[in-house]
Amino acid sequence: MCITCKNRFLQSKLIRFKAGETKLSPYNGIGRSFYICNECLIKPKTVNHIKKYIKHNEDIKEQLKEITQIWQVSKK
Repeated sequence: MCITCKNRFLQSKLIRFKAGETKLSPYNGIGRSFYICNECLIKPKTVNHIKKYIKHNEDIKEQLKEITQIWQVSKK
């Protein structure tokens, strides 16, 4: 389920992120995680939802962009 729109999708259609203390990263199997759908990745309110999961969240927007670009390249 996407944390932004709350819609349910297959896991293969969602991107899984890890919420660390200070940064956002792709999920590596350890720690808290959440899913975001492709449609919500480009919505501005997504950043606000992610900020609830990470304490020190100054660079979330840039981190989200970087991870999304890496994920899109790996899916091709």
